[in-house]
Amino acid sequence: AIAGLEEGIITPTTRIRDTGAYTYYTNDMRLAPKCWIYRQYGSTHGLLNVTQAIEVSCNVFFYDVGRRVGISKLNEYAHKFGLGEYTGIEIYEEKGYVAGPDTSSVLGTEWYEGATLSAAIGQENNLFTPLQLANYIATLVNGGTHYSAHLLKSVKSSDYSSVVYEYEPQVLDEIDIDPANLEAVKLGMYEVTQSSSVAPYFNALPVKAGAKTGTAQVNNNTGTNATFVCFAPYDDPQIALCLVVEKGSSGSSLAQLAAEILQFYFS
Repeated sequence: AIAGLEEGIITPTTRIRDTGAYTYYTNDMRLAPKCWIYRQYGSTHGLLNVTQAIEVSCNVFFYDVGRRVGISKLNEYAHKFGLGEYTGIEIYEEKGYVAGPDTSSVLGTEWYEGATLSAAIGQENNLFTPLQLANYIATLVNGGTHYSAHLLKSVKSSDYSSVVYEYEPQVLDEIDIDPANLEAVKLGMYEVTQSSSVAPYFNALPVKAGAKTGTAQVNNNTGTNATFVCFAPYDDPQIALCLVVEKGSSGSSLAQLAAEILQFYFS
């Protein structure tokens, strides 16, 4: 969404019609990649802007935006957000991958143009850690400053009388996000917490929040990991979370746990 908005591919008011299947590469409905709502219920989301597409997780909207942005620009923005990059944390971590021609080459697989569609919705060879996802959300909602992750805040002398070391925030990257574009994306995440089955958990919180569900396909599409990211408060973010449950089906199943964590943090 941010790549499409910042590159001028779409604006916050641009609307794209979800017809159930994305037929840019083929008119054969059997072969065309489909939106989840069409696969499950045989229906469509209709005409959507970016805020609405985030709220309802419309695959077709992001297939189209991703194709028009192109895999090169998608990768550029993903890396700026810290996806597929070391976070800087003081312990061992995996780097993961951002899907694209270079990653396919490293993994010994063939990249084809149509793979950009699945890459744009987080599938294909994308491989991210929960910490990368949490820091990605923090980077997004703070306006585009990507900080290094860390555990060590400060070191005190043995008698606690003085601070001998204090961690200084380290900026790894900056994304100059137009405030109107940022608000369009954040608003979509806010609407996630106000609609569907997750709303009761978030409406009970003392603060407003934004969230996004995720369903990560694994094992050659034989299973899914449930992912859920959120931030709060909506107007002045202080905390970003990422929850992952292996083989946990859809991300919406993690909403209650995420809300309980936020409840504890803010009370």
